[in-house]
Amino acid sequence: MNTTDYALAWSLYLLACAVVLFAVWGLSSRFWSWLKDPLRAATAVLLLTPGSVDADGNFLAPAIFIVAFELLTAEEGGIGPLLGVRLLLFVLIAVLAAWLLRALWYWLVASRRPDAAPRSPAPPGRRGAEAPEARATQLRAVDVRDRSTRRGRS
Repeated sequence: MNTTDYALAWSLYLLACAVVLFAVWGLSSRFWSWLKDPLRAATAVLLLTPGSVDADGNFLAPAIFIVAFELLTAEEGGIGPLLGVRLLLFVLIAVLAAWLLRALWYWLVASRRPDAAPRSPAPPGRRGAEAPEARATQLRAVDVRDRSTRRGRS
């Protein structure tokens, strides 16, 4: 495998990973934050963690594929699969620890700030930014103005 093939294979793999991560991001958007953030992190770790293929470390491959290949071709008493699993577990624990630190910081610091208090709802009689009647009047005014400029151009 020459360097062009190697770069092309990694490019295609990273493009496929972006599609999968985008799908996981969209599918998990309605989950609770304590569930969706670790799920997204675990997906990214499993897809994006590289592992060394050869002893020199010249070529890398996704660690999940290395683990799968080592499991399929494992000799009895071999430690090949354990090396890949150890790498994945280390990275997964590091990412989840970072997520826990972020959650702890948010819980201790950010949610205690006075400006982080929930905002009061809109005053009664107003829905959202403006009443629906005012919005309808604005739309009618725009429509009339558009028609008059079209007639002038013709």
